[in-house]
Amino acid sequence: MPRSKKINTQCLYFTDRLTRAMGDLMEYPLTVVEAPMGYGKTTAVREAVGRAGITPHWLHVFTDDTDGFWNGFAELIGALDSVCGKSLVQLGFPNEAVSMNEAVKLISRVKLSTPAVIVIDDYHHLDSAELNTFFELMSEGEPSGLHIVVTARYTKFKRLEELKLKKRLHHIDSDTFALKPQEIADYFKACGITLNADQAQRLYKMTEGWISALYLFLLEYVSNGSFTNSESIYRLLEKTVYATMPEETKNLLVSVCIFDGFTRKQAESICGESDPERILTELTDSNLFITYDGRSRMYYIHSIFTDFLREQFEQKDAAVKTEVYRRAAGCYRQERDFSKARKYFFLAGEFDGLLTALEEDHANDYSPYDKDLLKSYMAACPEEVKARHPYALLIYAMHLFVHKELALFHNVCEEVSHHMNADKGMAPDLRNRLLGELELLLSFAEFNDLKKMSERHKKAWELLNQPTSIYDTGTNWTFGSPSVLSLYYRESGMLEAHIQDIKEGLPYYYRLTNGHGSGAEYAMEAESLFNQGDFENAEISAQKAMLKAQSGQDDNIVYSALYLQILIAFMKGDLSGVMKRIHEMHEAMNKRNESHFIHMAEICEGCIYAYLDQTDKIPERLLEVDLSNPLRLRFPALSFFTVMYGRVLLIRGEYLKLIGSAEHFVSISSVFSNLLGYIYTYIYLASAYRKIFREEEALSSLKKALEIAMPDRQYMLFAENCDFIEPLLRKIAAEGSFREDIAEILTLYQIFKRSKEQMIRDYFAKEKPSLTERELEIARLAASGITNSEIGKQLFISANTVKMAMKSIYTKLSINNRTHLQQYLNDLEQ
Repeated sequence: MPRSKKINTQCLYFTDRLTRAMGDLMEYPLTVVEAPMGYGKTTAVREAVGRAGITPHWLHVFTDDTDGFWNGFAELIGALDSVCGKSLVQLGFPNEAVSMNEAVKLISRVKLSTPAVIVIDDYHHLDSAELNTFFELMSEGEPSGLHIVVTARYTKFKRLEELKLKKRLHHIDSDTFALKPQEIADYFKACGITLNADQAQRLYKMTEGWISALYLFLLEYVSNGSFTNSESIYRLLEKTVYATMPEETKNLLVSVCIFDGFTRKQAESICGESDPERILTELTDSNLFITYDGRSRMYYIHSIFTDFLREQFEQKDAAVKTEVYRRAAGCYRQERDFSKARKYFFLAGEFDGLLTALEEDHANDYSPYDKDLLKSYMAACPEEVKARHPYALLIYAMHLFVHKELALFHNVCEEVSHHMNADKGMAPDLRNRLLGELELLLSFAEFNDLKKMSERHKKAWELLNQPTSIYDTGTNWTFGSPSVLSLYYRESGMLEAHIQDIKEGLPYYYRLTNGHGSGAEYAMEAESLFNQGDFENAEISAQKAMLKAQSGQDDNIVYSALYLQILIAFMKGDLSGVMKRIHEMHEAMNKRNESHFIHMAEICEGCIYAYLDQTDKIPERLLEVDLSNPLRLRFPALSFFTVMYGRVLLIRGEYLKLIGSAEHFVSISSVFSNLLGYIYTYIYLASAYRKIFREEEALSSLKKALEIAMPDRQYMLFAENCDFIEPLLRKIAAEGSFREDIAEILTLYQIFKRSKEQMIRDYFAKEKPSLTERELEIARLAASGITNSEIGKQLFISANTVKMAMKSIYTKLSINNRTHLQQYLNDLEQ
C-alpha cells in the first residue's frame, strides 16, 4: 500500500453528501443530527457552523438531569438576552403544556441582530418526552434567527416526520455520515495513504463506514504499516492510541476521565505535580480523541475513548481511586459546585466532607434529581458522622419536606433532636440556633393548622433571634394558589378564629423570613368578607394586603390581592376593571421575571371566564391536564384548581365526568382539610346530579356544602353557582333548613346575576365592538409580536399613546393578552 504523500492523521474529511446536509443547518429553526457514537456528529456540526461564520453556544449533556439541563439551556439563552435567561430559570423545567408555551413565548421575544446557534450535544442522555415536545413547539414559532441543533445517538421526537414535511425540522441521520468504499479511499488519500478498491472494500466491511473505527485503522497503519483483520474497538484503541502514550499522559487521562468535561485547573488538582497543560496541548494538537472548547474553557474526551479510559480506571487500586475522587471533590468544593463536590466525596467515602459541602451550599436547589441523590448519600452515611453535622441534617430535611417525603422528613427531624440532646458539649448559642431552625422546619409540617404553625414560629424566633438560613424565602408562599383562604380555611365555624390566628402568628414568621408572605392575613380576611357579601370591607382589606405585600416585596400576596380586586370588580359589573387587573398580573410576570406565577394568573383568568360561561376563552391547556397532578402546581394549590375545573365541566355539560371526578377532588382537599375545596365540590356535585335528574342526591350534596359553609357565612360560593342550584336552595329553605342563609345567598345571586348579564351583553354579544382604523392598525402590529415602542416608531406616535390604545382595544374586546388579540383578528378576516 504506497504512500502518496506525507501522512496527516489530523486531517478532517467530510463527504460531499455530509457537507450539503450540514450546509442547510441555518435554513431551519431545529436540526436533529442523529447517528451512533463515533460517527463524527460533533465535529461535523462544529465545522458547519464555523463555515457559516457563527460561533455556536454549546451545551454538553452528560446525565438525565432535566433540571440541570434546563438551567444550562437558560444560561445560553441568557447570553443572548439576560432577562429571558433569568425568566427561564425562574420558570423551571417545562414539563407540561402551560409552562412549555410560556417558555416558547419568552424565547420568541429575544431580539437577535445576527443569527445565533445553540448546539445541544449528546441530547440522548436526557431521553425526555417533555423536552422533545418543547423543542418541537419551538421549531413551529416565528422565525427569530435562533437555530437549535441537537446531536444524539438516537431521538424520540414524535412529530419528526410531520415537522420535516413542514420544513421546520432538518434531520441528518447515520446514513449521511457513514462512508462508502470510495469515500473511505478518498479519506485515506486525504491523509496521505492510497488504497486500492479491494482494500477500501475490506475496510468498509470491517467498519461499515464508521469514521472513528477508520481513524483507528489509520493510526494502526501508521504504526505497523498494515491492518489487522478484525479486533474490538477497545482493543484497537488500546493498541493504536493508549499503548503509544507516555506514562504521564496515561495517568492524566485515566484520572480526568471521571469528569464529563474538565478544566486545566481541575486536571492540575487531580494530577498533583505533573504538567497537565503541556500534555493536554499535545493531545489536542494531535487530535487524539480530545478537544478543547475555548468558550467554556473545557476539555472533552471523545465518548468512545472515555468509556475505554474508565475501564482502565476501574482496574486501579481502591486507594488510588479514592484519592482521585477526594481531589475531584475538593476541586468542585473550591469552585462552589457543591452538588458535584458531594458526589465525589460520596465516591471517596468521605462523609464529613459530603455533609460539610451540604452545609456550605446555600443555593437551595430543591430539584428532584438532587433530592434523590441526597437520599442515597444519607442512607449510606454513618450515624456518628451525621451526629457531627446537625445543620446538614436540617438542610436535608428541608429538601425532603419540599418533595413531600413527610415520613422521612419527620425521621430526620427526630434524628437532629436526638443528636443535639446527646451532645452535651455543644455551645449554647449554636444549640439555640439549631433548635430554632428545627422549630421552623416543624412548623411547615403543621401546615395548615395556623395555631400550631404560629406557636412554632414564635418559639423559633425566641431561639434564633435572627432570620432563617435553611429556608429559601424566594419560594412561593401561596404555592401558586391565588386564594389564601383555600389554603388555611380548615375547620367549619372557626374561620374568624383562623383569621385571628394568622394575624397574631405571622409577625414572628415575617421576622424569621425577612417579610415572606407579607399581607397574607389581610388577603385571607378580604376573601372571607367577600364571600360573606361585605364587598366594601373586602375591598379595604384587599388594599391593605396589596400595600403590605408591596412593602414586603412579596409578589405571591400581590397576586392574591389582585385576585380579590378582580372578584370585587366582577360584582360591580366592571369587566374592563377585571381585565385590567388580569392584564396587570400577566404584565407583572413579564416585568419582574416571575414566570413561575403563570398558573396562578391563568387560573384566575379561567375562573372569570367560567363565571361568565365563556369556556371558549379559557386556554385549552388548562383543561387538558392529568388530574393527578395538573400543570405544575404545588399540592396545596390543587384544591383551588378544582374550583375552576369543576365549574368548566358544569358549563360544558360534562356532568358525568364531574360526578366521576368528585371523589378525586375530595381526596385532594382532604390532605390538608381544605374546606373551600370540599364546599365547591359538593356544590358542583349537587349541580351535576340535578342536571341528570337525581334530585335526592343533589339535595344531599348541597346540604353537605351548606352545613360546612354556613357557620362561617360563606355565601358567595353558592351565589356564583345559583344558575345551577337555585331551585335546590329554594326547596331546602322550604323544608325549613338554612332559611336566613339561603335568603342572603339569593340576594347576592341577584347582584352577581345582574353584573354577569350586563358584562355578557356588553362584551360577549355576537356582534363584537368595532375598533377604529387606528386601533385596528395598532392591533395588527401588536399581534405580530413587536413592542409598543416599535409600534410607535412605525406609526410616528409615542409608546405611551400605543399603550393607551392597547388598553382601549383590550377593554373593547374583553381580552387581556396578545394571543386573544390574534384570535380576534383571525375571526375578523374569516
